Amino acid sequence: MKQLVHSRKRVAGTLGAVALVAIALAGRTMFASDHQDTPEVELAPRYDINDVYAFPGSNPNRIVLVLGTASPLTPAQTPSASFGHFEEELYQLKVDNNGDAREDLVFQFSFAGPKNNQRVVMRGPFKPNQVGTANTLMQNVTLTGKVGTRLVNDDDILLFAGPREDPFFIDLEQFFRIIPDRRPSTGPLSPMPTPASSFRAQGSAVDFLRGINDMAIVVELPTRMLFADGKTPSKLGIWGTTSKPRAGQ
Repeated sequence: MKQLVHSRKRVAGTLGAVALVAIALAGRTMFASDHQDTPEVELAPRYDINDVYAFPGSNPNRIVLVLGTASPLTPAQTPSASFGHFEEELYQLKVDNNGDAREDLVFQFSFAGPKNNQRVVMRGPFKPNQVGTANTLMQNVTLTGKVGTRLVNDDDILLFAGPREDPFFIDLEQFFRIIPDRRPSTGPLSPMPTPASSFRAQGSAVDFLRGINDMAIVVELPTRMLFADGKTPSKLGIWGTTSKPRAGQ
């Protein structure tokens, strides 16, 4: 399965979700993953954050950040899927670059327009107006353009927002043994696996969501843009939130 550092979700404002990922810059990349693990996001799946990724970009001096939401989407559901409209939802990626577990930089993403013709507006990475689960909206715009297209600006920041396949490698049968309340009551995954201690061999993981999609926000940028005052931290803390937007200060 994906390397799990830490993942949690909670109500943010009226509704929201949080997933955390810690990146050791001098070592391996870490990922966090989860899917609809609270009643709030099961009732409002658009607010669900199922993945936060961070990994090297097109060269060692660049980094890619990914916020995945709204999984699972079947191929039939995908063409009509959309991001939450600006008045309803603000998507954010937050960066801690000094180790105090508080965001020092924020990326904000909002969407407008009808389904199949949405536009994305990206703000950041900027110092937030305030810290907390639901930040106020920042004013300066970094990138804007049509959903589903590759966008780039003069600072060599790349942005894509749109549907992508949702990879989810996990030993799901044993997960249901460890957390049995997540096990389906019927169907092929309802029986408990036997023997109890049997995990799949290394390299034989199964992508249980193969062919299933999510709505992804992908940013690639120079890694130095996430550092504080030109200082290279040993780790970056990165997490994502969804919440109803509030006016900027």
